[in-house]
Amino acid sequence: MITYFRKDETILLLPHEDCERSSFGFKYLSPAGLPIRLINIGWDRVTSADYRWNGLKRGGGFVIFQYTLSGKGVLRDGTTLYSLSKDSAFITVVPSDTEYYLPEDSDEWEFLYVVVNGADAVNHFTEIQKKLGSVISFRDHPEPLMVVSKLYADVFHNPQLDKFAVSAVLYELLMSLHQLAEGRDIVRATEDMPASIRAAIKLLKSHYAQDLSIDDMADAAGLTKYHFCRQFLKKTGLKPNQYLRKIRVEQAAWLLRHTEKTVEAVAKETGFEYANYFIKVFRSFVGATPNEYRLGKKVDPVYFLRIEQ
Repeated sequence: MITYFRKDETILLLPHEDCERSSFGFKYLSPAGLPIRLINIGWDRVTSADYRWNGLKRGGGFVIFQYTLSGKGVLRDGTTLYSLSKDSAFITVVPSDTEYYLPEDSDEWEFLYVVVNGADAVNHFTEIQKKLGSVISFRDHPEPLMVVSKLYADVFHNPQLDKFAVSAVLYELLMSLHQLAEGRDIVRATEDMPASIRAAIKLLKSHYAQDLSIDDMADAAGLTKYHFCRQFLKKTGLKPNQYLRKIRVEQAAWLLRHTEKTVEAVAKETGFEYANYFIKVFRSFVGATPNEYRLGKKVDPVYFLRIEQ
């Protein structure tokens, strides 16, 4: 990968940029023997409002991954609208109540996309979608994009590329997305999350080691304590103090996995005053004590533990 600088930005020159815009479709004469197969891959730029795809009107059994290079598109997922700007991508499993299109306030939308089918494709992308959401920012995590970009360049230069080689690259994309889903500081699209709740979550993530009260969280959100607690539970599925403990346990798991600090030191560093209480909370979230987690007993320690509702 080559980089150069322009206006204080680092611009990535990706493999697909050595090619031209085009699209490639694949038809298979044999039954669906491969658990993941490439159906379409393309680099496109649309400027017409006629560009609109509905997830209930185009068959089913496949998945679309589409990454925005420039301009802006929109994804409607149920009743939620997401703005698709540079560095963001969407995942949609078809059929579903989704629609993506060029909005009236956008002159163009340029993107890379892949369409895949097969049991593994649907299962893995569905799981990734649950963890990361339908729209994901890749601004700080370009690895999955690099896989798609290189695959496009490979297909562009050799449309007869072996189908097994293509499937192997698609698995690389899946694993890259899984790795992202279990990484640190994942950036999710949160258009449906009120700014007040985002502000409270930002406070929790940056000051989790401090003795934060509900009043502190409500003040950050700019809401009364009662209204804040109701909204927070509604939007996150957890009460504010549960969410704070979740963040503390995730950070503790990271320290246990990547440092040799004692359990007592990890407890202190992640906001637990007493080690015994830390062990009790950690076990309730993870299903193992901190030492059992560190040693790989009961639960395998991973690069980063993510706790979801």
